[in-house]
Amino acid sequence: MKKSAVITLVFSIILLVLGIAMVGAGSYLEAPHSAYYHYGHGVFAYSMRYSIAVPGRGEALSSFGHLSFDAGLVLMVIFAIIQTGSHRDREMGKEKERAADRIEMQKARENAADATFHEEDKQ
Repeated sequence: MKKSAVITLVFSIILLVLGIAMVGAGSYLEAPHSAYYHYGHGVFAYSMRYSIAVPGRGEALSSFGHLSFDAGLVLMVIFAIIQTGSHRDREMGKEKERAADRIEMQKARENAADATFHEEDKQ
């Protein structure tokens, strides 16, 4: 695997996990929170329960989490492109090696043929 492919894969995984965590945190902050208070003891006691929903508290975090997750997906696509490109490069490299081997075998045959001719001349 190419070094650039590994780096792209690592960054994409980090962005995906970070995006999921940020969306979760943003959703938690957007959810209404309840509070329960109890005052006093005995006859003069009262309790109060209320819910607080502050709009926009986690919306930015959630939006940035979506963006981060999408960037991770794009990096995964780039990783796949790099991997398939390197596969083509490997195939081209193998083809070049085969061509070089054919040339070497042809030269070896010519040298072998020359050697047999020289041996026949000596006899």
